[in-house]
Amino acid sequence: MSRIVKIGMFMDRYPAELSGGQQQRVAIARTLAPEPDVLFMDEPLSNLDAKLRLEMRYELQRLHVETGSTFVYVTHDQMEAMTLATKICLINNGVLQQYDAPLDVYNRPKNLFAADFVGNPSINFIEAKGTQKKDGSGSMELTILGGKRARFLPREPFCLKDWQENRDREAAEAERCHQERMKDKKAVEKGNKDERFRYHIARVNEEDYSLEEEPEITDEDFVIGVRPERIKITPTGNLEAVVYGAMPTGMESTLKLRVGDFLLTGVIFGGVTYRIGQKVRLDIDGDEILLYDRKSGMFAAAGRVEIGEE
Repeated sequence: MSRIVKIGMFMDRYPAELSGGQQQRVAIARTLAPEPDVLFMDEPLSNLDAKLRLEMRYELQRLHVETGSTFVYVTHDQMEAMTLATKICLINNGVLQQYDAPLDVYNRPKNLFAADFVGNPSINFIEAKGTQKKDGSGSMELTILGGKRARFLPREPFCLKDWQENRDREAAEAERCHQERMKDKKAVEKGNKDERFRYHIARVNEEDYSLEEEPEITDEDFVIGVRPERIKITPTGNLEAVVYGAMPTGMESTLKLRVGDFLLTGVIFGGVTYRIGQKVRLDIDGDEILLYDRKSGMFAAAGRVEIGEE
């Protein structure tokens, strides 16, 4: 174990004589040495440098397979959760939000909180307003980004009216169960009240919107979730944008793209250099665009978004 965590050269020292990162590796080795059936780890790699942290992830992943032990691993590092876990348990305010395989949490977040929490760079949220067409196609006519026309085409058959009726039934049933539970004299009301998650819409001048009153939310209000890798820059794109910020890393570039008063984050693969102020055209690509009900914050459908020509 000392060789695995790279402390073999320090075996003649007491832990107190080691650095914080080395002491953390000692603790990991002590935990693994008895080959326990269940290991509980609370941010075990937090004090290690970036290179060693990456190596230790590989080692822990391999040890998990070799030992067959159950690892319960607490971390605030999304990269650790995504790369090490077979299942992710995502909790907010003491309430379970989603329990799924890592890629399921990333590709199909069950609500706006899960979508916002998982992913770096963060997901783009775009507010939308509209209705579903009654032609049987399931497509929805929407208005997004300050008045631009768009169409949402679900991947699978989707009836918005049925979905909303089911949402209301589940909410009423949950409230009924809560009231029944509170009738028990031993029941205790949750101290930290649950609040509706406030998602973030990135704007150029956010202070101009900070004092706006919360609008009345109806069944025609939605939030579209677009992962940064779904933003595609192409000469034939239907949406005009201006490069507001650019961070190239060699393999890819993370861009902030200004569309009117809104900012979208895109990850563009390849060694292309973008200049701040450069005009580009973009599309939202693929059929993994996420549609959320704004009233409940719950996932409704996945599909494709077609933006009308300007």
